[in-house]
Amino acid sequence: MLKLTAGDTLGSIISGVAATYPKREAIVAGQQRINYDVLMDRVDSLANALLKLGVKKGDKVAIWMGNKPEWVYANYACSKIGAPVVPLNTRYKAYELEHILRQSDSTTLFMMDHFLNIDYVPIIDDVCPELKDSKPGQLDCESFPFLKRIIMFGERHYPGMLDYYAVLNSGKNYSKSDEFKKAQEAVKQEDVYIIPFTSGTTGFPKGVVTTHYQYLRVMEGISARLNMSDHDRILVVSPFSHNMGNMTGMLLGACNGACILPMESFDPSEALRLIQEEKVSKFAGSPTMYIMMLDHPDFPKRDTTSIRSSMIGAADVSPDLVRTIMDRMGIKELISAYGLTENTGVSTMTQPGDPPEVIAHTAGKLIFPDCELKVLNPDTGEEVPRGTQGELCSRGFYVLTEYYKMPDETAMAIDSKGWFHTGDLGIMDEKDYIKITGRLKDMFITGGVNVYPAEIENYLLTHPKISIVSVVGVPDRRMGEVGMAFIKLKPGETATQDEIIKFARERMANYKAPKYVRFVEDYPMTATGKIQKFVIRQSAVKELGLDKE
Repeated sequence: MLKLTAGDTLGSIISGVAATYPKREAIVAGQQRINYDVLMDRVDSLANALLKLGVKKGDKVAIWMGNKPEWVYANYACSKIGAPVVPLNTRYKAYELEHILRQSDSTTLFMMDHFLNIDYVPIIDDVCPELKDSKPGQLDCESFPFLKRIIMFGERHYPGMLDYYAVLNSGKNYSKSDEFKKAQEAVKQEDVYIIPFTSGTTGFPKGVVTTHYQYLRVMEGISARLNMSDHDRILVVSPFSHNMGNMTGMLLGACNGACILPMESFDPSEALRLIQEEKVSKFAGSPTMYIMMLDHPDFPKRDTTSIRSSMIGAADVSPDLVRTIMDRMGIKELISAYGLTENTGVSTMTQPGDPPEVIAHTAGKLIFPDCELKVLNPDTGEEVPRGTQGELCSRGFYVLTEYYKMPDETAMAIDSKGWFHTGDLGIMDEKDYIKITGRLKDMFITGGVNVYPAEIENYLLTHPKISIVSVVGVPDRRMGEVGMAFIKLKPGETATQDEIIKFARERMANYKAPKYVRFVEDYPMTATGKIQKFVIRQSAVKELGLDKE
């Protein structure tokens, strides 16, 4: 299990693990079985190659790839030479790509030629038309003045781009490179490891500057809570570009000498196969992913009891669903958690042995004794009594250093006393467990009264027929806005709109009860399993004809 010592960096930790377990499997991806000695050889070769290309400490390096081993090599190579990683979501199109490449000052871009049904080559050609006529490694693009090189992992060579494995192989003499040794020694705990950009589901993405120390401290806390060992095998279904895939997958494995099994996109049948055949012992996913596996026709034929502990997050769940997951999948410990990019991914977790009600209705309590988490009145900034809703605010080592090149946004998020204002609404009980009750920006106003969708969702989940629910506010001529609930029923159940609205009105104020109900089979999701509420709202407004009013 990961235990930090003074001066540790991500690069030094990974090197130490590889030296301890050289022949242990580090990555299993498709037909590839990559041991730690092979992993480290490729990481060091790529790191040395980047130095030879002119990448220096502090240079930003963007990675726009699916969950391939090549993502892992690039990530650790950058960490070894002190080049901050800028992870790019695989679903990005030209608009998001252009914004983040420019905002981040990235000097280098690792990319693949396509991901699922997205062809990346026309996108990069569109945002950087000078690329085709550039000499590889010497890009001069008006839109991105810092960007000098694009390294392509693909099926063929492309104009203006360097080939991934040609670059990697050019650094094979790393053991004789004094420059490589000096670059590794120059990296410190307080240096920036990564600048993930917020998801952008509710606004323009902001770069969250985070250090080696912050990530390693959080990894140490997660490793202890999940009782990690070097024999663990982790199924990674979330993208490496997101903290869920990075921290509870890629880093969790490498920092503990465990093996990761990355999937490029979640497929319940393949996930069930991997769990059984590869003896997966750790898994983290959204409620939707668990339900998809449980409902899949392959599930009765697969053995999932190798999973010792698992995490569930990204959406509200019911105690019945928690019991069902644990009982049917044979999972010994199911843990819920809360975190956000600006707090280095994870802040709170439930405890092993917590009952289903606690796992379903809370996100646990603070992991780190030297950090603070309080519930403050968003208007006065004063701490509210236990059991009272307010804004969750955090303080401590895990709070972001800054939003990259956005001092005004940083100042708005972190107050004069050092409290980071999360924008999440929650309640803390007498045992320090927190319950997320909504988002300040998620709120809609009906008849002049604030309504928080999470409150409605939590109540509707008590209905015996409902599996998942998402509530959004839609325009209403008389009330300003009203609620609309998108509901996925449990298998075999049927219900009507009137039945659900009546259920809500029986126990909630009428203004909170949804005016509209739609039954769905699935939801538009982010790559990490979060329901995209803004997409739901847009489709609802169009369906109801409210966009014509």
